[in-house]
Amino acid sequence: MKEKENKKNKGILFWIILFWCVVIIPMGLFTMLIYGTAHEWFGELPSFEELENPKSNLASEVYTSDGKVLGKYFYQNRTNVQYEELSEFLPVALIATEDERYNEHSGIDFRSLGRVFIGLVTGQTGSTGGGSTVSQQLAKNLFPRKDLTKFQLVMRKFKEWVIAVRLERQYTKEEIVAMYFNTFDFVNNAVGIKSAATVYFNKTPQELNITESAMLVGMLKNPALFNPLRFYDTTLHRRNVVLTQMIRNGAIDKIAYDTLKTKPLGVDFQRVDHKEGIAPYFREILRSDLKKIFSEIDSTTGELKYRKANGKGYDIYKDGLKIYTTINYEMQSYAEWAMTKYLGEKLQADFFKDLQRKKKNPFDWRVTDEEVDQIMKSAMRRTDRYNVMVGVQCANCGRRGKYVEEITENGVNYFECQADDCHHKRRVTPKDSIDIIFNTPVPMTVFSWKGEIDTVLSPMDSIRYYKSFLQSGLMSMDPNTGHIKAWVGGINSKYFAFDHVAQSKRQVGSTFKPFMYAVAIDEGYSPCYEVPNVAVTFKRGEFGLLKDWSPQNSDPKDVGYNVTLKYGLANSMNTVSSFLMKKFGPDRVVKMARNLGIKSHLDPVPSLVLGVADLSVYEMVGAFGTFANKGIYTEPIYITRIEDKDGNVIKEFIPETKEVISEETAYTMVNLMEGVTSYNYNKAKGKKTAGTGIRLRFQSHEYGGFTGPIAGKTGTTQNNSDGWFIGMMPNLVTGVWVGAEDRSVRFSRTGDGQGANSALPIWGYYMKKVISDSTLKVKNIAFEKPEHQLRIELDCDKTQEDNNFNDNEEPNFGG
Repeated sequence: MKEKENKKNKGILFWIILFWCVVIIPMGLFTMLIYGTAHEWFGELPSFEELENPKSNLASEVYTSDGKVLGKYFYQNRTNVQYEELSEFLPVALIATEDERYNEHSGIDFRSLGRVFIGLVTGQTGSTGGGSTVSQQLAKNLFPRKDLTKFQLVMRKFKEWVIAVRLERQYTKEEIVAMYFNTFDFVNNAVGIKSAATVYFNKTPQELNITESAMLVGMLKNPALFNPLRFYDTTLHRRNVVLTQMIRNGAIDKIAYDTLKTKPLGVDFQRVDHKEGIAPYFREILRSDLKKIFSEIDSTTGELKYRKANGKGYDIYKDGLKIYTTINYEMQSYAEWAMTKYLGEKLQADFFKDLQRKKKNPFDWRVTDEEVDQIMKSAMRRTDRYNVMVGVQCANCGRRGKYVEEITENGVNYFECQADDCHHKRRVTPKDSIDIIFNTPVPMTVFSWKGEIDTVLSPMDSIRYYKSFLQSGLMSMDPNTGHIKAWVGGINSKYFAFDHVAQSKRQVGSTFKPFMYAVAIDEGYSPCYEVPNVAVTFKRGEFGLLKDWSPQNSDPKDVGYNVTLKYGLANSMNTVSSFLMKKFGPDRVVKMARNLGIKSHLDPVPSLVLGVADLSVYEMVGAFGTFANKGIYTEPIYITRIEDKDGNVIKEFIPETKEVISEETAYTMVNLMEGVTSYNYNKAKGKKTAGTGIRLRFQSHEYGGFTGPIAGKTGTTQNNSDGWFIGMMPNLVTGVWVGAEDRSVRFSRTGDGQGANSALPIWGYYMKKVISDSTLKVKNIAFEKPEHQLRIELDCDKTQEDNNFNDNEEPNFGG
């Protein structure tokens, strides 16, 4: 009997011990671990301040003047949205799939944890589902796990539970859902739901339908595996699993499911990259300017002029700034289309044909072999390939200068990038191997107007190939506000990164002549004032000349009669410009150019009559804007304001303005330049002669057919290296430059290389699009005449026939 009782007591003791070992002690340890974690026994937890303002890399967004996103700067392509901005299907699909009892728990779902525990005990882990709630997954996203040991990983899980509970106390359920969607990386440069909606469906989060929402929620489990670009069928299956979960939770019925599961994913992939999208050249110029702005030092305090509340500077890649620009999305699109239309479909083909006849293709026959060799070697040294080889640039991240250092490991020399997020290493290339490498054919992809071409070329041959392409720059500005509406810096930013609006400076040719004429008009000369069409000689010693110099017209024989100033400018006559230069002197002309906004170097020499100065499209358009804006120079600007992620204004931009010439002088200059696109009567010849821009009037040209007033000026430099056209309407001034990268690469004939043939058609294509778009409110109407009576006569053809634009007489001028 005693033995039975002892056995019974032992049995009870066994179960008591077992109960303690299996239940009480684990629960005690669990409680102690939770308590210890909450009280930071096992490491720090995020503070309440950090929970209220969790750190995350937010992309800075660039907006057009019409409210569209032009581009982003980012480490992670993330832009936060509010719960109200989500599609109604996103939260429903998320909760049905990831956390069915989301609205019932406070951060930890103990029923799910119990299910996971039973699964671990029974070995059925694959069918029991996960135990993490949305709040726990958000904790993991906000405070990501680093490289941890198994023990640290377990402790990290406890920390995530504590953080999840704190998040639930700090935020509403809706805010947590929005934060979770905002922090998830959907791969393919889509961090956060706003980027994901754009990247995968070209929509906003609010516009996502039920199947699109289900696909994105399905990606939450494993975005690398459920990537619609790589594993379409797997992603489709996962999307349908999400729809099944929505049936189970009563969000949809079986009938709806049977219809929805048959639908394709409907992905409309939008590649996200700093260089993708419209206005890539503008965005690179903007990026550089933003870095300068946020590096400015306050001269009084010695601290950063623009800084966050914590005193640190702004980072455009992760601080979620909003940059509002003056660029109009439609006008930018039209400008890029116009350049592609003319260069890609017409002019480049003509240029290739011309180059094929040259022995030193693409270089002009007057360039010596030694000069060609020097040009090619200089170009080689500017390539990324060369800079990587000599250790100036990182082959991985592209950083230059101080970031790349030469190191030695096990007797082998490497170039290593010192950037914290890179540390890429590349073996040092022996110097005597560089030329060999550059002259050895390798597989490569090259640019063409018909699309990229996979080919085999040596790097040196590819350099020569690229030098045969015509480049271009276009800028369009509202002269009244200074707001730049379109900026096209080149033909393809991926292959030709150099900007030809602000960075490039080229000889401006006859587009400089209006500055000389402005001096004369400002002195009271009338457009009808007649001067002799004869060569003007600048004597040796005059204006610092070393020998006599007599500029000629494009046709040196066409001389010996009087012409009006208007006729001289319309026909780009060097004799008339020389007369004015002799009359007023280079210093007066340079002063006028400076007042009109030209900041580049200008030598006060008589050769300015030929436009030898190297200036940018940006400067020239700004200067011409003064004529269109009634004599008021308005500095061209492209940023209106910068805001932080919370909408607080960091900086606003107001253009500099100043009165340069009188309203009457400005109006007279406009009248003068209207002659460039019209017929102008010459009394000595007894007939009308077409201005250099007359082809804008011809219906026979696809880019022509304009009937209203257009003030403008063509320009062509020596040997046809550069072609220009700057055209004006009352509320829009647009300048276009066309030329090859090297001035020694050019058209053989002036008829092909002149500005009227190379640059003007791009202007015409662009402006026809702009005018036909009624939302832009740009009209081909007359410039507003000053209210007071003009002191000078403008109508030089008063007794002659009216202009008509049916004639097909096209000039072949060098101006």
